[in-house]
Amino acid sequence: VEISGTTTDPQYNGTLAFNQVGFLVNELNSTFRIANEQLEVNNAGLYLNDFVITDGESNDFSLDGDILTESLTNPSFDLKLVANNFGVVNSTAEDSDLFYGDVSLDADLDITGDLEVPRVRGTLKIIDGSNLTFIIPESQAELKERDGVVVFVNKKNPDDILTRTSQAESSALAASLSGYDVETNFTIGENSEFKIIIDETTGDNLLVKGNGDFNLSLEPNGRTSLSGKYEVSGGHYEANLFNLVQRKFQIVSGSSISWGGDPYDADLDVRAMYDVETSAGPLMAVRTSAEGTALESSYQERLPFQVYINVEGQLLSPQISFSLDMPEDDRGALSGSVYSQVQQLNNQEEELNKQVFSLLVLNRFFPSSGSDGSNGGPASLAMDNVNKVLSSQLNTYSDKVFGSAVDVGFDLNSRSDSTGAPAQTQLGITARKQLFNERLIVQVGSEVDVAGTQNASQSTPIIGNISLEYLLTEDKRLRLKGFSKNQYEGVIDGQLTVSGIAIIFTREFNKFKELWAKQVKEEVEKGGNK
Repeated sequence: VEISGTTTDPQYNGTLAFNQVGFLVNELNSTFRIANEQLEVNNAGLYLNDFVITDGESNDFSLDGDILTESLTNPSFDLKLVANNFGVVNSTAEDSDLFYGDVSLDADLDITGDLEVPRVRGTLKIIDGSNLTFIIPESQAELKERDGVVVFVNKKNPDDILTRTSQAESSALAASLSGYDVETNFTIGENSEFKIIIDETTGDNLLVKGNGDFNLSLEPNGRTSLSGKYEVSGGHYEANLFNLVQRKFQIVSGSSISWGGDPYDADLDVRAMYDVETSAGPLMAVRTSAEGTALESSYQERLPFQVYINVEGQLLSPQISFSLDMPEDDRGALSGSVYSQVQQLNNQEEELNKQVFSLLVLNRFFPSSGSDGSNGGPASLAMDNVNKVLSSQLNTYSDKVFGSAVDVGFDLNSRSDSTGAPAQTQLGITARKQLFNERLIVQVGSEVDVAGTQNASQSTPIIGNISLEYLLTEDKRLRLKGFSKNQYEGVIDGQLTVSGIAIIFTREFNKFKELWAKQVKEEVEKGGNK
């Protein structure tokens, strides 16, 4: 480079040659290289002729065009930027306190205008499979929680406070983004993951996976516009509930976030699901109190349930609701009575919220006794609730001891009658195992007398209840079941042994004609596939 002239008016002309130059950006943990490129410079500007920068995987990012420096304080641009699978982030949590991940980009951008108002047009794409994690600083989270606790009001002009805050915030945002003229199409590739760590201390975090196409517009006055739809294919929200338990909600595929202009005015349609496997006994307490105690042991079977959190409405004022469901293959369990009760519960908001809280915190339904008076007054109601709580705690403890090898369940029941006979308390113990690719279900168990034995001469068998259930079809609609069980049928009948065999068929339909029409349709489709 030749330099002449004076310090106030230097004249320069020449070439800057780069030969095997490399540099590492620590916060990104990304290495960039310039193999053999030249940059021409003179008083009129800087000239890049297909100037190529490569990443650690030898992917190219090229700059072609001019940066005109006739005005050193306000240079003008005529540049074209092209990137192909160019890695910009390759970091871990140790490299940055704010973000880390593995992100690659495609870019095709034209930059014109000048430094005061650069003009950007083109397209950007985050490559499929990229992942990026953001960490919300603890100080920022604390400040957000304190926001709005103390408000200072101008007594002489009380209306001033109503508009000044929002205007000030809007003005500050516009000022930080002003001076740009941007119009780009922005694409997020398939299976790209974005994770936001809300609180590092508790582990609260949000992970979304999906894709979307957006149009981002930024005007010189700071006005920003974003339009497009982000389709969520998966992810989770992991939260610390009430500082008691950690729960992970799986985001349901098909959820979406849509923008129609204002970046802060997004439409939410997001569903997250928490799976829990628990006994339906407490949920069916009203039915068992009305139909008798013979059904109680049946409802102690552990079934899968799904707790849904539905987030709808606007981004800044979301509407949150809850609902319960069961997997489709398990809706016919126990003749569909449990699923029917779940559907009724979804129409009772107060009771639904109570059960959702219990499932999320305790992993079980909240025990509630029947209200028909058949349980014998307040003392019996209290005893019934205590029995259900103790049974739930025993089941929770058994899960930790036995794991998933054998499903062991406990059921504590106390019974009394109007004859003045002592109350009878029995502890039911069952062991359940699925064999042959979960087609054969074997369940054995017995009731152990704890107090008030009705017949002292009658010994309790070690295995008093046996049940064998075989799934005849893979869709679980047709089952063959054989059983033998001991059950207490009151003072007159006493303890009875009931044995039998049953063929169980389960099918869902809204109208009777659908029961047969759907079957015919399936047979036709099956024949066509053959």
